[in-house]
Amino acid sequence: MIRQDARDGPVEGAHALVEAAHARPQLRQLLPVLSHWSLHFSMCTGYPYVWNIPFVEPLSNGRYRVSGPARGVDIGEVDSADEAIALVVAGLPAGCGPAVEGTAHDFLSAP
Repeated sequence: MIRQDARDGPVEGAHALVEAAHARPQLRQLLPVLSHWSLHFSMCTGYPYVWNIPFVEPLSNGRYRVSGPARGVDIGEVDSADEAIALVVAGLPAGCGPAVEGTAHDFLSAP
């Protein structure tokens, strides 16, 4: 569904970004969240999500900004969706596995 949403959206570059992320097995196992045309990934499937993974924002100049995991923390600005996704993969937390059912509360309180 998110692949179709990005294709139909108003932000140029969002579709390329989602397709580049989909090509990465490490990211396909996570929950993708497209919010305000920024692409996030969560390690849990319910809201509120876990925001411990860098995220990507397509810019109006055709470039991509990678930030995070917290807003206001810039990792870098790159020319292509593939480069942006590579920065996200490089910033995955240790032991990042498939998204688990539940919310951030469930995820963070699990042993």
